[in-house]
Amino acid sequence: MAIVSCRAVLAALALQLFMSVAFAADPNAPFRDCPDCPEMQRIPAGTFVMGTPGAPAQGDTRAESQATVVRIARPFAMGRTEVTRREFRVFLAETAYEQKGDCVIWDDEQSRFSIDRPAESGDTADAELSDDQPAACVSWHDARAYVQWLAKKTGKPYRLPSESEWEYAARAGSVSQWPWGGEASDGCDFANTYDLTGREHYALGWDPVRCRDGYPGLAPVGALRPNAFGVYDLIGNVAEWVDDCYTDSYVGRPKDGRSWFWNGGCRRHVVRGGSWASPPLQARSAYRLPTESTFRAQTLGLRVALDLEGRGEGR
Repeated sequence: MAIVSCRAVLAALALQLFMSVAFAADPNAPFRDCPDCPEMQRIPAGTFVMGTPGAPAQGDTRAESQATVVRIARPFAMGRTEVTRREFRVFLAETAYEQKGDCVIWDDEQSRFSIDRPAESGDTADAELSDDQPAACVSWHDARAYVQWLAKKTGKPYRLPSESEWEYAARAGSVSQWPWGGEASDGCDFANTYDLTGREHYALGWDPVRCRDGYPGLAPVGALRPNAFGVYDLIGNVAEWVDDCYTDSYVGRPKDGRSWFWNGGCRRHVVRGGSWASPPLQARSAYRLPTESTFRAQTLGLRVALDLEGRGEGR
């Protein structure tokens, strides 16, 4: 056991040394802080317009219509992919963390989404599950516990991305409704959403995007093309929790990329990006959804962010 443990430690140290050298040689290169950590991608500093000018000023799009300029003053890192089932299971095993509550999953017999038994992260109605699929059935509290564990494990300031950081990374310099352009039907090379492939397996009651991404349900992370920042699946696959409390207005929100919290906390947080089950209008860069922090669903997972302190680029 001592030999095995020593070998594991040496392998981890070798990986850390390799990634440190790689980062020093090319600060834009993806990196990991441990063998079981998510792969991270550096996101450059910049300024962008958050929201959609001219969007209907009502319901969930009210804040989106209040387009506001946000300045991301310093580079940060974001998970190159969504956190995988394999990565999340390491967290569960090392902490004995207990996920609470049922999970909403697709019920083939009833042909609808329904509340299922308490489910481990990643449980879905798909016939075959892969360790490389994104972790799903994750509440905001689960996601927050994961990043806190990751920060403690690595000694690095891992966290959930703020809502503005998420949209900035999803847009990747674009100003159109979708990162790839102005038509949802051009996105099946980039995003696993509810498309013609999905409609053949799931009768969800809304129109699909008119193309085929090849995956009716969850896809392995990174299976499709990355965006201009080198990040995969920000649109589609699973929707993603961000750090911010939900508010139906952008008035007064931080203009520097920070998360927005209510004093004393909040019961609802923001979900971004849409999922494999989302119609086109809910899988846009600016679309946001208020969600109870305890909610868990087959369509909902997480992605991590990281301040680049210690790598010569403090936030």
